[in-house]
Amino acid sequence: MRIPNNFNLFTQTWSIRGAGPGELGEDLGQCRPDQLEIIISPHQTPESVVHTLVHELTHAVEQKLQLNLEERQVDLLALGLIDLFRSNPNLLSLFDRDIQGADDDTPTQ
Repeated sequence: MRIPNNFNLFTQTWSIRGAGPGELGEDLGQCRPDQLEIIISPHQTPESVVHTLVHELTHAVEQKLQLNLEERQVDLLALGLIDLFRSNPNLLSLFDRDIQGADDDTPTQ
């Protein structure tokens, strides 16, 4: 599994990196919005890395929007997003094209 080194959120470029020895203590990941950085412990299963990364990405959005969610809420939202996109990979294709030109693909009732 290859995790990107960075991502963009609200016009800011954030970095994603693996943690150094002892850097995270017991945490599996950390979101550091003041440094525009997400750190992930490399000592996890691939499935756990995915969950941790989506959890920390959710924190990035949550903190930038000042939602003040509790840790459990962030974790459950991340879990829901993982299931949503795994169960419906076609939803991801919506982000690969110009939404304004997608009128012909709008569902009808």
